[in-house]
Amino acid sequence: MTPRKELFITIKNKLKEIPELEYIDLFRDQFKDSETDFPSIWTAVLVRINKITYETMTEQIQEGTCTLDIILYCKDGWMNQHNNTSDPENGLIEIDLLDEIAEKLQFLYGEQFKPLQQTDDETEENTLDSIMSYRQSFTTKIYRKLAPKYQNIKISI
Repeated sequence: MTPRKELFITIKNKLKEIPELEYIDLFRDQFKDSETDFPSIWTAVLVRINKITYETMTEQIQEGTCTLDIILYCKDGWMNQHNNTSDPENGLIEIDLLDEIAEKLQFLYGEQFKPLQQTDDETEENTLDSIMSYRQSFTTKIYRKLAPKYQNIKISI
């Protein structure tokens, strides 16, 4: 398994522990243009693996610095938030979700990547009406072994 796959699968499995999240997937611009792409899902998380900067080490090993974004999408009016909220915490349950996501992912690690560390947290620009989105950024070091450049051969004299 590649480090990128392991990173995504590990994050997805950890986020599945949060029952309020209805949809977790790799970022592929799923909710790009219209609300029809966001039909009946109220809360969604997309994992966007950004740039990976690699350095070649000895023995065909590469070390990379990886940045990734966790983007939380919520429908506007969730928990009647904008119209006399019935949520006892003033309709700000998405803030609780952001905190829970950060708690689950901070220091999460795998076989091919070092512990995740949160670096950023902000509101994501969104082109969809009535959808709120928040972005949390993390960094990690990933490692992968490449196929050897040379093959050992046995010679006899």
